[in-house]
Amino acid sequence: MITLRTFFNSARALLGNLRALAIFAALYAVLLVSLYAFIATREATVWQVAVTLFLLVVVPLEFFVLQSAILNRSRHAKFVWGQILRDALKLAVVTIPVLLVAWALWALLNKWQIRYPAPPPQIAFPPSAPKIQPTHWPSLLFATVRCLLFGVALPLAAIHMWIEVSSRDVRSALSGGGKAILKCLGNVFARAFAFDSVLTYALGLIFFFVIPYAVLLIPFSPKGHKTDFAVFIARLVLAFVFTLIGWTVTLTALTRENTESVATPAPKTAPDAPPAEAPA
Repeated sequence: MITLRTFFNSARALLGNLRALAIFAALYAVLLVSLYAFIATREATVWQVAVTLFLLVVVPLEFFVLQSAILNRSRHAKFVWGQILRDALKLAVVTIPVLLVAWALWALLNKWQIRYPAPPPQIAFPPSAPKIQPTHWPSLLFATVRCLLFGVALPLAAIHMWIEVSSRDVRSALSGGGKAILKCLGNVFARAFAFDSVLTYALGLIFFFVIPYAVLLIPFSPKGHKTDFAVFIARLVLAFVFTLIGWTVTLTALTRENTESVATPAPKTAPDAPPAEAPA
């Protein structure tokens, strides 16, 4: 299948280019350090408040610089840092409507779920065991909808909007008017929710979310403090590696699929030849 071939070819190309992998790892490490500093810094003094506000701006920019570097590297096979910084600002701008839609959908689902409250849990005292509660289907349905919306649909839409704005001149795209913008958005969403795109994202989701989640949360209790600390560090490193490689390969594969779909022209049917006239 072409989708699987594109995904694993992207992974092979990334692992074969140690320089690009090291740059992505450095950008990702800087992002994680900045995020940790933002979370760990308290707002007790004026200096700490200033650092927090500074990191509040820097952390999103570092995130979008990383995404822009991945997109630029997958398209040009090199790092054009001036273009990467300009594209990072464009990615930040087009992400704002996606975040607003996500916030509106989250609030709407919360208000809707209030109409279907789950039954209160039964309290049982020993020696009697609590009874198994039946499945509350509305809660399961709302949880499934949230996973699909905020874990698949909106991230896919945001990624394809990133690919679109980083591959074209926004000023020329906006000059076509509202009709041209709506047509462009329709094409973006059509490519985002196509089968190949969803399959690529599902494969990437295994590497950058499922495996790191399992590595960090699988219970394992080694004997000894040194062994416990070593296992903890190994878990963090494995989660870092799988998250970085999985996300980079996913974004690269989606960019290549998008480029190939745009570059491949639609087949044209030749007009019927006029019937030959009979000789006089």
